[in-house]
Amino acid sequence: MSVEIGMRMLQPHELFKAQDFPEDYTNDFEFQGRPLAKYQQMRLCGNSLPPHLAQALVAANFAHERILEATA
Repeated sequence: MSVEIGMRMLQPHELFKAQDFPEDYTNDFEFQGRPLAKYQQMRLCGNSLPPHLAQALVAANFAHERILEATA
């Protein structure tokens, strides 16, 4: 006997939204003129870095540069 747990897998566009990608971010990915399968899009999202986090990391890594510029 199987029991339905009532949960569904998130769709790629929902995963990108959960990763805090902008609303206008397009995830209609193609490779060699063919659309990517859902599992490939999900993999891309899983390997992605949300834009706001990437910006914060770069800013943190270059904070010492701003201090040096201010003292020069």
